[in-house]
Amino acid sequence: MIWINSIMDGAGLFVKYVGPAFVILELVKMMITKKFRVADFLLWGAFLFYLCCVFALVFLPLPSVEEALHLTRQVELMPLHCLTDVAKKPVRGTLLIVFNVLMTVPFGMFLRYYFGMDAKRVLLYSLALTTLIEFGQFSGLFFLFKGSYRLFEIDDLILNTLGGMLGYLMTCKAEKWIPAWRKSYASVKLVAAKA
Repeated sequence: MIWINSIMDGAGLFVKYVGPAFVILELVKMMITKKFRVADFLLWGAFLFYLCCVFALVFLPLPSVEEALHLTRQVELMPLHCLTDVAKKPVRGTLLIVFNVLMTVPFGMFLRYYFGMDAKRVLLYSLALTTLIEFGQFSGLFFLFKGSYRLFEIDDLILNTLGGMLGYLMTCKAEKWIPAWRKSYASVKLVAAKA
């Protein structure tokens, strides 16, 4: 249930803050360029919604004032420690692994589909995203708190990066059935330029 609650919190962040700011920026951009690309708007909107959900999953809920006073740095540096969790609590441990992988699948998909990145770049960007997340957890939301209220785990780096690569591979396989973003994007620009 905590994952569903976090996703709902992420949706709330998007609806209250990120979504309206995004719409305003798009309106300003449209007034300046005199162009509006629906596919662009929908893709970026979906990606920002996804990032809000990720933020909520990895950083929310924030600790209470009382909890914050007693925080220390929490670190798990042993690789594949998640397998110990699976051995102790098979269902919960397996779900943690699956959700850690699934969390970054959309990130890898977006990098491949929208930006046309190759495997090496998707790997680097996925690793960078998960390193940022883990550092944020280790540092108490980038030193907002004096200690970690979420555990820094080396396994999360591995599983999240794997998720980004899985998203990349899925998009590569699906490219023969979905329209090529760069070609359709270029043709929209070309038509707009002639008009």
